[in-house]
Amino acid sequence: MDICFLGTGSAYPGSERDNTSICFSNEGYHVLVDVSGNPCRKLKQLQVDLGELDAVVFTHFHIDHIYGLPSLLWGMWLEDRKKPLRIHCDYRNEKKLQEWLATMEADKWPIAFAIEVETFDGDQEQQLLSGGGMSFSCFKAIHSVPTVGLEVRCEGRVVVYSSDTEINARIGEYDHIDLLIHEATSACKVAGNHSSLVEVVEKYDIEKIDEILAVHLSDKEPYEETAGKLGLSKVVIGEDLMTIRV
Repeated sequence: MDICFLGTGSAYPGSERDNTSICFSNEGYHVLVDVSGNPCRKLKQLQVDLGELDAVVFTHFHIDHIYGLPSLLWGMWLEDRKKPLRIHCDYRNEKKLQEWLATMEADKWPIAFAIEVETFDGDQEQQLLSGGGMSFSCFKAIHSVPTVGLEVRCEGRVVVYSSDTEINARIGEYDHIDLLIHEATSACKVAGNHSSLVEVVEKYDIEKIDEILAVHLSDKEPYEETAGKLGLSKVVIGEDLMTIRV
């Protein structure tokens, strides 16, 4: 499974990072988690064909996680996509999503592919979709709006993505995580609705985690210095256009 990072930045405007958005790929099946920045350009840079993206999963509906959707659909239309696109969102955000699609007037372009909206209850743990040997499930995150973290399983490997959250006891319940992708809006400072890199390392049992990759990063935060002080080689600071194979 390849995990490609279209962006690794927080909601704050970044000089070197787009807002966090991640694509999971295996056996020709591609799932984009949140849509920010210039998704068409980033997907092409990561060699993911716009016509072959299978699904989009929105972890929550804060602007920095959703604002790239019009650009993504526009690019797919211009490239004459035919394959249906599944969009997964919390049921509490379905009305907003449908209203946004209506405002885009996507049906008048006209898009030649079906947009299939599927909803889930983010307060409940459940499987969302599967394909290409990958299985995606959600669990509740701790944020200011309904938000989910994601568990991705593939060939016996377990990847967990925190999404935007405070330190989440649910993540601590795993017996083993091969890769934990966790938000770190700050390096050290504790901020409501979010996490710091220090908290991630200190509040989870890192002996159960093979590698920690920090995303949702803010400018002018001493991440590398902090990671060095923590003395853990298993902590990686995410970068835009990075690809990790798990």
